[in-house]
Amino acid sequence: MASVFKRKQSGCKPALYAKVDLGERTLDGKIVWRMRRVPDEHQSSLPSARRWADDHERDEQAKRERGVVEAKREPTCGELMDKWEKALTNRSADDDRSRLKLHLLPTFGPMKPSEVKVSTLMSWIDKQRATKKSDGEGGEVQKWSDATTRHALNLLSRFFGWAVEREHAAFNPVRLIRQGSRPQQTPKRDIPWLDDDAAVRKLVRQLTPPVGYMFYLGNRSGLRLGEIVGLRISDLGFLATGSIRARYTYDGAPLKEDKRGEGKAKWAPAPNDAVDLFAPLLAQREAEGAGPEDFLFANPRREGKSYRKEYIEDCWDEAAVAVGLSRLEGEGTEGEHKVPSLTFYQATRHSFVSRNLAGGASLEAVSEAVGHSSPVVTQRYYNHFVRKEYPSAMRAGLGLGADSVAAVEGAELVSLKPAKKSSGRGASVKPARKSSNHGAGDGAEEDIAVGPKMKNPETGLVSGS
Repeated sequence: MASVFKRKQSGCKPALYAKVDLGERTLDGKIVWRMRRVPDEHQSSLPSARRWADDHERDEQAKRERGVVEAKREPTCGELMDKWEKALTNRSADDDRSRLKLHLLPTFGPMKPSEVKVSTLMSWIDKQRATKKSDGEGGEVQKWSDATTRHALNLLSRFFGWAVEREHAAFNPVRLIRQGSRPQQTPKRDIPWLDDDAAVRKLVRQLTPPVGYMFYLGNRSGLRLGEIVGLRISDLGFLATGSIRARYTYDGAPLKEDKRGEGKAKWAPAPNDAVDLFAPLLAQREAEGAGPEDFLFANPRREGKSYRKEYIEDCWDEAAVAVGLSRLEGEGTEGEHKVPSLTFYQATRHSFVSRNLAGGASLEAVSEAVGHSSPVVTQRYYNHFVRKEYPSAMRAGLGLGADSVAAVEGAELVSLKPAKKSSGRGASVKPARKSSNHGAGDGAEEDIAVGPKMKNPETGLVSGS
């Protein structure tokens, strides 16, 4: 009998599925259960889904008994990927389509989903690693980094999740790869950051307006560049309470954290001088007739839309070189020339995280401020900045001072060699010391013999005391 259950795929809403017996049997007579997604018109309630599952199971079994089994042509991965990439609506959809065409379609496009096995995936990973490119000096280096291959593998896993939901694939082969066999992305722990506030002030003044404001927000609040240029005037209405709101990126796309486009907002810390700094800009925008939902940084060349990333980065390159934040690059016919020693991202969001963690801010507070999904994400890349704090119980000492060292140095050391035994049955004794025998009724004193101190060369323990 068919059964119905709810299942949730990553990045998708939960849906009802049916486990049905279509009349297929193994060689030893066991039922071969098949999973089918309940049609949309029956997704509203469990009773409706169960009725559909029972009817579907009954119809398929009847067809099999009559010998009427529909032979469906299995589409190729390329045909399915074409449908899937057209339906992508995430904020990185363009990047996903590029990776799909560059890394996945050449290998998996001609194959059918049922033909993609774990061994197929491992051969593809090996091929990615073996592909070389010239290093410009007569040698060769790996063309695709493990991080690039990892991105492509995750994209393939998303495709198979989509295919399983639509019954084009029975399972997701990417999930069968052991974690240790997957390409690993090595965290970059040596990325430079801007820790000189005097240089930050110079850059704010040097950058072409309004890019100076944008740089200031990135460096002091940790916002992404897309979030900065996507700010509306009303998003700065909370500066007095120490917060900045972000709801969009660039011309209105959802935030990176808003994966389903539900209109989520995030909050970032506002510097304590932001009210005074932004007062002239807000007054100017108000004089121009801008409303609360108009762009804070409106680009007149784009009819009031947001500034483009390329323009901002060009302005940054010029300003960084002008204030001395540069290094020499190039040789030969082109000659040496100065280039920025830090990218815009490194001098803004990356510097914000590094500066605050190095200054003692908690990992949880910094992770929440920059909008990471979990402190684990922040720790993965910035653990070397996290200040370690241990409880007092783990830091308990012995109450020793500076004079304790001198006392130890002047103490008599015990020889590691065992003492020689004396002849006869008795051991040599030190002069007896007097001890009051309080248990005796007459108060007499009793002599107590004390044996010699001896250190065991094997155990290191002192005995005889």
